[in-house]
Amino acid sequence: MFNLYFIGINDILLQNTNVFAGSITVVRKFETTKNNICFNDIFPNKKVDYNNVADLKKIDRFFIKTIKLILKKDPNAYFIRYNEHNLKGYNCEKYHVLSANSYKLLNYVNNKFKIRENLRNNTNVLDYKYKHGFQVFNFLKKHLKNSNNSFVVQEKFGFAGCNTFIINSSNLKQQCKKLKKFKTYAISNFISNNQPVNIHIFITDNKIEYFAPSMQIIDKTKGQLNYDGADFNLSSNLITMIKKNSVPICEYLQKIGYRGVLGIDYIFADNTLYFMEINARFQSSTFKLDDILKNKNADTILDKQITYLTKKYSLK
Repeated sequence: MFNLYFIGINDILLQNTNVFAGSITVVRKFETTKNNICFNDIFPNKKVDYNNVADLKKIDRFFIKTIKLILKKDPNAYFIRYNEHNLKGYNCEKYHVLSANSYKLLNYVNNKFKIRENLRNNTNVLDYKYKHGFQVFNFLKKHLKNSNNSFVVQEKFGFAGCNTFIINSSNLKQQCKKLKKFKTYAISNFISNNQPVNIHIFITDNKIEYFAPSMQIIDKTKGQLNYDGADFNLSSNLITMIKKNSVPICEYLQKIGYRGVLGIDYIFADNTLYFMEINARFQSSTFKLDDILKNKNADTILDKQITYLTKKYSLK
């Protein structure tokens, strides 16, 4: 008999579930979470930047160290991750960490630049220019001359809106100072009055499931886009449009071998959906969707991921 443990950024996804024997998290949200070993409990004064490579490596070292301690006490422990990109470079099989996808596939799907360009034939994608950080200032200065427009400047990888900036003539110099000189950035026109929306998907070998979409609540203060919550109260027409637009994207992902949970981000403007990115993981809104599914006596997204992974690894 195996025991299942959770690895994630926090324990929100774990509320109202008794599936896990314990968990390893970066931030503790609830004192009631069972057997939770938390990075912030051990290092209470250390904040984590999830878009900083050094911080991510630090977190991975913490995860591995804690996994080893758990396996010493519980050799039948197995681990499911909130984000399978954690523990890159480690032998996950050795540490009983279950994986739905390879790192090579995750790197491709999470790469905003590559996935957008390769999905242009499947969905609506905005036009982008690609510039190094040191080129952005002069490029935008030219395009903002005598203009009130704004531009979105974004790195290829990012989490919860980090590494995505809104730049206009009033904050051009200030925002460009935040950019890394030799990083590549995608630049697109900022569409005012757009509505950011998202949908959860679950993919197996022979099935694609589409769940209730949500509107993303985005904080745009300080010239940066930051995720701040989700609202599942969308019009039926928009729900239908999101699900219909997601079909060719998900069929492509299924064809290239992606399995398990994911999210798709769009913006809705002028009655058109524009594909933005794939979130190859659970999402910040998953716990809200799981509450909706529980109230319908349906399997949750977490349940589905657990079932898929335990079958894949023949755990009983």
